[in-house]
Amino acid sequence: MNKTFISWDELHRDCDITAAKLFSTQKSFDCMISLSRGGVVPGRIMAESLKPTVFLTLGLKLFDGHTRGDQVVITQDIDEYDEFDRHDNILIVDDISDGGTTLKFAYSHIFRKTGGAHLFTACPYIKTSTKFRPTCYSREFSDDEWVVFPFERD
Repeated sequence: MNKTFISWDELHRDCDITAAKLFSTQKSFDCMISLSRGGVVPGRIMAESLKPTVFLTLGLKLFDGHTRGDQVVITQDIDEYDEFDRHDNILIVDDISDGGTTLKFAYSHIFRKTGGAHLFTACPYIKTSTKFRPTCYSREFSDDEWVVFPFERD
């Protein structure tokens, strides 16, 4: 598998592009939920532009290193926040929609937790054959590329 290394400058640029696309779709977000661990840094970068009212983290795990697991495991839930309203505009952020499993799981989980809020999704990167295309993204990579983020060790 080919490796593509993303620099900090590229990540910031692609997060800014994704945030600009989101802003053209939706002007404000009541809540941003970043998926931990990969979505925390992109979420923080996008929050500078989008200025969500609330910023939460939902911990999910599918990969163990470079190995994909069988199911998504919740490592940190959003139960402590109980002020969701079904009319809220909520943004879910991850670093990449690779196969789409984690993002799809998060979408369903958050939809249930919020009582049916208006959900938007964003990732700076997606893979060509992802089964869950986010509302907005910046760049697409082929399925045979392993994207290495600047906050990861190779």
